[in-house]
Amino acid sequence: MSEIGSLLRLLVQADKEFKITAVTVHGSPEIFESQLTGGHKRKGFAAYNNSNNASGEIVWGGSDADVHGMPIPIGALVEIPVAGTASLDAVTGGTDVYFCNTVSGEHGDLRVLELA
Repeated sequence: MSEIGSLLRLLVQADKEFKITAVTVHGSPEIFESQLTGGHKRKGFAAYNNSNNASGEIVWGGSDADVHGMPIPIGALVEIPVAGTASLDAVTGGTDVYFCNTVSGEHGDLRVLELA
């Protein structure tokens, strides 16, 4: 498939696989490992903060997400504009995504949706 064809493919909704993964998020950034099992490239990525009020906000970002992360407020579903991971998607230049909790000592409850 050409590079343009690969990029246009990302505009299409999931047609191969989807996976929802429960993730316990801690106070230091932890990398999210894709849970897709069919060998397909990830086209969509979103996270829902299912934490209780005491657990606080969760952030996503690079390995420095605890300092420069983007928020995922409690009860919010946030689309993360990363199609693939560095190990899976060299064509689109995907990158690794990290999650962490902003409240020291608390554990966040996250649901991550991956679409392929």
